[in-house]
Amino acid sequence: MKKIYDLAIIGTGSVGSAAGYYASRDGLSVLELDLNRPPHDQGSHHGQTRIIRHAYGEGDQYVPLVLRAQELWNQLQQNSNQDIFHQTGVLNIAPKDSNFLKNIKQSADIYQLNVDNLTPSEIHKRWPNWQFNDDYAGIFENNGGYLLSENIIKSYLQGAANYGAKQDFSAKVLSLKLLSPDLIEIQTSKTTYLAQQAAVTAGSWVKELLPHLPIKPVRKVFSWFNIDDVRLEESAGFPCFTVTTTTDQIYYGFPGKNNQIKIGRHNGGQAIKKRTDRLAFGNYPDDTLEINPFLEKHLQGITGLNHGGACSYDLSPDENFIIDWLPNQSNIQVVTGLSGHGFKFASVLGEIIAQRAQRQQIHFDLSSFSLQRFN
Repeated sequence: MKKIYDLAIIGTGSVGSAAGYYASRDGLSVLELDLNRPPHDQGSHHGQTRIIRHAYGEGDQYVPLVLRAQELWNQLQQNSNQDIFHQTGVLNIAPKDSNFLKNIKQSADIYQLNVDNLTPSEIHKRWPNWQFNDDYAGIFENNGGYLLSENIIKSYLQGAANYGAKQDFSAKVLSLKLLSPDLIEIQTSKTTYLAQQAAVTAGSWVKELLPHLPIKPVRKVFSWFNIDDVRLEESAGFPCFTVTTTTDQIYYGFPGKNNQIKIGRHNGGQAIKKRTDRLAFGNYPDDTLEINPFLEKHLQGITGLNHGGACSYDLSPDENFIIDWLPNQSNIQVVTGLSGHGFKFASVLGEIIAQRAQRQQIHFDLSSFSLQRFN
């Protein structure tokens, strides 16, 4: 008789690997499915690092989630003995009257987060490489920093395997079919599995399986630049950063390491429909040029492009997450629409999937992440 798993996870990158870890740790029989063995470069989790910030400019509905996520990241670092989190602080810079900064201030006040409000001259005094005029303001979050994304996924997958999870990273999931109210047939390109519940966490490619979801995949790039100023190094106290310009361009970056600094642009990119549309870095002229205006105007000490990479975003219409059950399905969860700011939440989103699979109470208000908001 074919084994029936308690929970099947389709897509085991950031959120999926976390879900598999927490569900198997809690004693569920877990099946983890992916087309390639994560961490890989076919989704949204590669590129070494991801920023984590707690005072959240995208809305204070995210703050309870990210605070729990931070607790889980700290636990993972302790339990896995892996390099998971670096507390470098995060410097957020934007036009001084922007909603982004207002939301950061509001969430910091509500949740009593450790932040410093800075003028452009104060920013320049602390980090002399920054250049901003008086149209801007900054908020430095002392407890933020960055996560080692690929280390995290390796740790979660190894942990799930240690707890007995079945891992099949060799085939594409073609369909989910509800055989009964509590039994799902999962057809891959190689075999068929059965599970009582499923969670779809397939990132940019979720519409291959669930084409009616309101998700737009977008190709994005990020770059590493050579630096000749040690003040840009993490060891010198340079922080992670986000910068929104007066022309509404949004950039992010990390402190330098080994004479290189990683920077990306959050907005922009190319809409894509299939995996082969996500061309490698350098296939569009803008790939190698999009950071130049930011560097020329605002950040000194960088000597030129070293290399870059391409990834993809799964954009929802409002760029807020989707965390829900599929319509009229009580045993198929979906987490998608992370819209380029989701990795920092992967731990808590995985925990939520595991708790929901066990019909446990969820201690967060997830109503603003419902699929119903698009009806």
